[in-house]
Amino acid sequence: MVKKMRSMALVFSLCSILFGFVCSLHASESLEDGILWLTKNAVREKFGTPNYLYCEEEPFRRYRIVTPEEEEGLKKTFLYDVPLHDLYYLKRNNTNIELRIYYGVDRSNGGETYRVSEYYVNFTDGPVPLGKISGLIPECKPIHQSPKVFQEHMFNLNNYRIIFVTDKVSSLTNHFGSIFVDPDKDIKDWSLTYDVILTEGESENVSSNSMVKEIIVSVDGEYRIGKTKHVFKTRRINNPLQ
Repeated sequence: MVKKMRSMALVFSLCSILFGFVCSLHASESLEDGILWLTKNAVREKFGTPNYLYCEEEPFRRYRIVTPEEEEGLKKTFLYDVPLHDLYYLKRNNTNIELRIYYGVDRSNGGETYRVSEYYVNFTDGPVPLGKISGLIPECKPIHQSPKVFQEHMFNLNNYRIIFVTDKVSSLTNHFGSIFVDPDKDIKDWSLTYDVILTEGESENVSSNSMVKEIIVSVDGEYRIGKTKHVFKTRRINNPLQ
């Protein structure tokens, strides 16, 4: 009986160590782009104090953009806890960009940790060629190795979206997708994904010279993309950067 209890204690101890390691791993890592999954404090350490804070209060659909100094006053107007997102204006290689970072609440470890769930990059000086994106936005370098690339027709805007799926699936990306994107347990291919939005009027024949106005970085996968292919007429294309 004593031996059995000792064995059970040893198993419990090992499980606790393993669970602690996994939680620590999820708590400390970011994805390959270096931004997704970071905590809000880590983002502030990386980019400094944001120029503005953005929030959206549902179901009342109130949108507010305020300076960081107005944060406490803004929170007092909320009826419940609302995530505040960070809005940065940066310059990369003499090109001005707007970096809009959105946070989700990670409750997987019993607390509430605000982590980057997705972010948008807008080129405020005007669109740039697809082939120059990674030079301006180093976080986008993985698109060159993306083995799966999809094209969708955004019929409401009459332009195209090119989705670069990096195909690097891990326990962290699967955990990320399940808590921030879609609770569908059938999805097993969550991976770092870049939605590249082309300007209106760009040809469906995508090349490195196609002009880009916006980039959305998140976690997605072929399975979930396929769930809406009938809406956006999604089709697989060759990576135009290879």
